[in-house]
This record gives sequence, structure tokens and C-alpha cells, in this order.
Amino acid sequence: MLSIKLITIILGVNVNILSSYHPSQVAVIVGDRKGKLTAKGNTIYVNSKSIERYGCSADSFTLKWQDKTRSYAGSLEVWAEDGELILVNKVEEDAYLASVVGAEMVPGAELEALKAQAVLCRTFIYTGCRHQDEPWDLCDLTHCQSYRGLETVTAATGKAVAETEGMFLTYHGEPCKIYYHSTSGGRTADARSIWPDEYAPYLRSVPDPYCSASPHYSWRCTLTSSQIAQASDITHVSDIEVVESAPDNRVIEIRVRGSESVIYLGWQFRMIMTRKLGWGTLKSSWFEVRKDGESFIFTGHGLGHGVGLSQWGAVGMAEQGADFRKILAHYYPGTEVKRW
Repeated sequence: MLSIKLITIILGVNVNILSSYHPSQVAVIVGDRKGKLTAKGNTIYVNSKSIERYGCSADSFTLKWQDKTRSYAGSLEVWAEDGELILVNKVEEDAYLASVVGAEMVPGAELEALKAQAVLCRTFIYTGCRHQDEPWDLCDLTHCQSYRGLETVTAATGKAVAETEGMFLTYHGEPCKIYYHSTSGGRTADARSIWPDEYAPYLRSVPDPYCSASPHYSWRCTLTSSQIAQASDITHVSDIEVVESAPDNRVIEIRVRGSESVIYLGWQFRMIMTRKLGWGTLKSSWFEVRKDGESFIFTGHGLGHGVGLSQWGAVGMAEQGADFRKILAHYYPGTEVKRW
């Protein structure tokens, strides 16, 4: 697996960018040159001239779209599909990582926390490919890893990448599956509490007293029965009951009663609610719920799935003097950082 992916280091990482914006028009600025790209069907028009594909081989470029501006290192390739521009940024691995570390980790984090994040982000490139059937390696969303070009690159993120050059998180000599999240809420999750078919010895629950400074350490959310009905497609929601919780406090099963009685997996329920009602509603699957009139009050802990490294916890450990190896060993028991 590593020998195949070593090609990526030489050629660069191919990242699908801006897909969440579904752009049909983008301005590309390279030096003092500017091109206006417009998608019509499967054809691109560059300053009104039609072409099949657009390529930019410079060392960097800037995009302007929908009143937004963002600059990127590397080159750009663009084509059109059904009236939408598909943009792929080919970027050197270190430049990609410096951006991702800045986008993913808590702002202002100390260097050792950034270095822990850098090792994880590098390992993810090699083990977390979720686009095997697409003409790119990664997307710029949290589906893969958040990537915002030069916008999130700093001297500190570059230093974190440089000082961990070639380092991967491994278990028994093989690169690990990588999961990380914002805030555990006091204890990380066993992967099976979130995804029943997911298992690795190092993706198990560990105490996490280090993330208490996070604004998401504990939370409260009130949802009306009509909101829950709207999100779940169950009319006249009358009751919600946690059927089972895991030792790591995550909800395993939850029953929603209304026009019908439906049992959801805890993480599944959380995702259904947040996709329809907003990501700031149920922040994790560690919660309790009680009914209050026509509303339901959820009280919980943490932000995200809770598996693996807690980014706020990594910050807390770094502030207490832990280096990146100790941070990673805590959140992924039995693993080692190794250099290839």
C-alpha cells in the first residue's frame, strides 16, 4: 500500500475543491492574468471561448467565486459536468498538510498538538482514501480532511509538518485507520459505539480529562416535536427514549414514538437531526433526553463522533507539556509513530 502511495508524494495530492459550492462560474487569477470560467452543460467557456478542459500549471493561483476569494499552492485542472465546474488542485503533499493542519486543529494550538495533527493527516492520505472511483484522491471537506488552500497555512503549521516529515501513526508496523474529532466531552468513544462494523484495537474508549476547556465540552439543545418529526419523517412525535447506551456513554439505540415507533442507532439519529436541523443541534451521540411539553431537551457532551484524537484534548495535553508522541499514544493505545 505504501509503495503505491509513494507515487503521490512525487506527483502531488489531487484534491477536489469547492464542490460544496457547486460553482458554475469561477474567476482564476494566475499572476497578472485572469480567466473567467463558465460551465454550460459539459463545456467550459473561458472568457467566452469554449474548451473541453482548463489547465493552470503555475505554482499558485487564486479563485474568486460567489463573492469569495481563496488562494492555493500547486496547479489546477477544471472541467464541466452538467453545468457545474469540477476543480481539482494538484498540490505537493507538505503544502496540502500545512493547510489541513491549520484548518482542522484548534486555532492557536501549541506546536506539539499541531505535530500530532500533522502525523494523523499524513497517515490519513495513505489509509483514508474515499474516492477510489473518482479522478482525485481527496475532497476538501471533512468527509476527507478540511482543506482551504493557503488560507489556513501558517508558520506554525508548516513547522509542524516539517518536524514530522515522513512520520505515520502505525499499529504492528502498518499505518492506522485515522479518525479524529473536536471534543470528546471527557471520554473518547469506542469506534463500535458509533459504527457497529468498525473495529481496531487502538480505536477504543479512553479517559479524556484534557478537553475541559472546549466550548463543546457540555451542551444543551431543545428540539420541538415538530422539528424532530420534520427531520425523521415520523409524524406526531410523542416520545423519545434512549434504549441503550454504551460504557463510553454514547447512545447505542434510541426509540422515537409517533405515527410509528422507530429505533435508530445513536449516531444515525444524531446525523439525521443535524442534517435537517443544523450541525449545532445535537453535537454528539453522548446525550440524555427528557420531554418538556411539546419539546425535548437534550443534554450532552462533546462535539463529533468522539473516536480517536480529541483536538481540544490534544491542546490540553500539549499545554501540560506532553509531546506529540505522548498525545498520540494516549488517544490511540498500542500505536507507534514511525518514519518511512
